[in-house]
Amino acid sequence: MKKNTMGVAAGLAATLFVTATALAQAPAETKPGFFRQLGKSLKDAGQQSLGAKPAPGTASAAGPLYTPISDAGRINGLFKNENHQSAQQGRLDWPRVALTYKEWGASLACWTVEARIWTSATASTLETFQACADVSLTIKDDLGEKAELNSNARAKATTDLMVGLRVRPGKPNTGDDRTTGPTPPREPFNVRTNREGVAWQARKVALSVAWVSGFLRADDLYPGPSGMLTPFRDTRMWIAGFDPGGNRDK
Repeated sequence: MKKNTMGVAAGLAATLFVTATALAQAPAETKPGFFRQLGKSLKDAGQQSLGAKPAPGTASAAGPLYTPISDAGRINGLFKNENHQSAQQGRLDWPRVALTYKEWGASLACWTVEARIWTSATASTLETFQACADVSLTIKDDLGEKAELNSNARAKATTDLMVGLRVRPGKPNTGDDRTTGPTPPREPFNVRTNREGVAWQARKVALSVAWVSGFLRADDLYPGPSGMLTPFRDTRMWIAGFDPGGNRDK
């Protein structure tokens, strides 16, 4: 009996070793961890083993990703049917979206946003809605199952991608001045504030807007075979400013 038990244990250890080795040798794009699957097939233990456990303290239950308030429906899916590759190559000029935060605060999970949507250099419309900073960003995977970006991918979007984004050389921009358009500032999302946490929260809210509009997609955040992100170069959405009367950190 003791001999049989030892044999089973040895076999299990060998199986775990082979599994771990295969995972370590898998191409970067097939490794788990970028998305976490939602539903019954992945429970707590499995999520933890894949590094997919949500970060503690997130406000996923704060509210919906997007809640229209007035003039609804324009921002939702605005960029989804366009040629995303052409957008990344700077070949598309319109639409453009300038985001003004009407109600905001570092401690506020959901912000009120006014989006000025430009369809040409002279034509624009307004939509007001609420967007939440830490709500799950979900997609359907190739199996038709629902998956969401994990916390590491979201953090990379709001740091490397948004902070590093610059208007292409030779393209019109307003420099350090932030306006409601139709021309973006030199650094669309890299707002600078003296209030701790506001810039970080502002980019997280902007990420939610970018996601619901189709401006930013999973492919933009998913490392290729080299393990590096393809630089995101589309600058048709930007943070235009903050309404001084909307500060909720007072």
